[in-house]
Amino acid sequence: MRAGCGRARGVQSGPVRKGPDVEAAATALARRVSGAGGWAVIVVAGALYGLAFPPVAWRWLAWICLVPAIVVFNSSSARRAFWGGALLAAVGACFTVYWLPMAAVTFYEQSLAVGLALFAGVTGIMVVPYVAAWAWLHQRVRTLWPAYYPPISGAAFVAAELARSRILGGNPWAVFGYTQESGSLIAQTACLAGVYGISFVLVTSNIAIAEMLSARGRRRSAAITLSIVLATGLGAGWLARAPRAAAPTPAARVGIVQGNIDLGARWRRELYGQTLSTYLEMTRSLLEEKPDLVVWPETAMMFFVDREPRYQASIASFLRGSSAQLLSGAPRYLEGPQTRYFNSVFLLDASGAIRDHYDKEKLLPFAERFPFGGDLVRRNFGRVREFTVGSDTAPLDSAIGRVGIVVCNEAMYPQYARDRVLAGAQLLANLTNDTWIDDAGYSRMAFDMAALRAVETGRYLIRASTAGPSAIVDPRGRVSGRTPLFTRTSLLGAVDARDHLTWYTRHGDVFAIACCLLSSIALLVVVSIGVAAGRNPAG
Repeated sequence: MRAGCGRARGVQSGPVRKGPDVEAAATALARRVSGAGGWAVIVVAGALYGLAFPPVAWRWLAWICLVPAIVVFNSSSARRAFWGGALLAAVGACFTVYWLPMAAVTFYEQSLAVGLALFAGVTGIMVVPYVAAWAWLHQRVRTLWPAYYPPISGAAFVAAELARSRILGGNPWAVFGYTQESGSLIAQTACLAGVYGISFVLVTSNIAIAEMLSARGRRRSAAITLSIVLATGLGAGWLARAPRAAAPTPAARVGIVQGNIDLGARWRRELYGQTLSTYLEMTRSLLEEKPDLVVWPETAMMFFVDREPRYQASIASFLRGSSAQLLSGAPRYLEGPQTRYFNSVFLLDASGAIRDHYDKEKLLPFAERFPFGGDLVRRNFGRVREFTVGSDTAPLDSAIGRVGIVVCNEAMYPQYARDRVLAGAQLLANLTNDTWIDDAGYSRMAFDMAALRAVETGRYLIRASTAGPSAIVDPRGRVSGRTPLFTRTSLLGAVDARDHLTWYTRHGDVFAIACCLLSSIALLVVVSIGVAAGRNPAG
């Protein structure tokens, strides 16, 4: 019996026919990318990340662009993953913030060397550390929890994005979720979890796909994770598309004027009031369509309209008889021991009288405010050397409803649009100046960021840009009208005032904050285990 059993065992342990050794191939690939070639793979991943954004905007790349870098991180030490994350961020910035050095040359009238130094400083301080920290934590949690770590790493990525969007004034440029068009199905997740919810779905999907390429024993858990993430994201999208509260008022007609006037870096005395004739002539044809509200961009009125009765009379001469109101950007000032200037938006009625105004709250560093003083990159802007921060977020009570104003870069920060809606805004208006950076990629990405505010808040967004795109975006992110870039044109469309509050409007970045808590707990556990083991947790 024993001999027979021995023979039976011998038969079972004999050679068998095998298919392709996927495990060996995966191991060989991991060994290869863990060497010098790994840095080149990360460079490719950073380039793919950038190509998912405008101007190229291959948005489908967002679902796979991080996979090569994650494969490298998975086969590296934590220290190497940290530096790999830094390289990933630097390359991605070259593809998404490439316009910054030349902006310093044309807008601030500085040398190219100063522009390159500004790019390096902004990238090195406000982008690289966050991605590097995520890559380090990604590698550590994968080592500790290999079967179920993808959602934890996804949460850490969201935490890094939220941190860089809030710390040191915030840098929300090229947040991962903005790769998806505002009207797409996955973008509807934003009405529940904001742009960070989209980022979570994208990055966790990338992680799960990368995990499927690694050890065979982890494929099942990675597939389960991918299924859960996709079901969550797409399910949230379908939920967001559910019928919402009906508009309380009939559709209102809005006209937008895009003057495409380049004012350059200087507000010269000879330009005072010179833009008015262009905008008035372009408005004349719009008034034939009987709009309820005409919207001009930020800086359309390069004069102090509240102190210029003659200019108000010129505006009234065009609006009189149409019953249309005018919403336009213009500066204003308050006299005192020290004169204070504001970047403002004014609402004027058909008689030219000012009904209300809004003062910009989030000023652009080194363009509208100068946090460190000095004249290195200070603009020469005529009388207005620096603006003062506004404080009143109340909407403007217009003929089409209560309009919440977000000026230029304010539309890039979700909290400002949310604040306006919580203050009672039934619509959003983004008045912006895009002529200061003469680049299509910048303009299109700025538009993508602003358009997602409509989905998050469930409000129509009216965007009036100096150089485009100007547009009307509905509460689901669908663009009902959009102007081409760098052209002098106008746009007419319909909007509705809405009172319904989305889940995101009510609760804000609760999801992103929960991701911060989860990743913080994971960080504490990783550090504690490293300390208990008596080794450097940095790996």
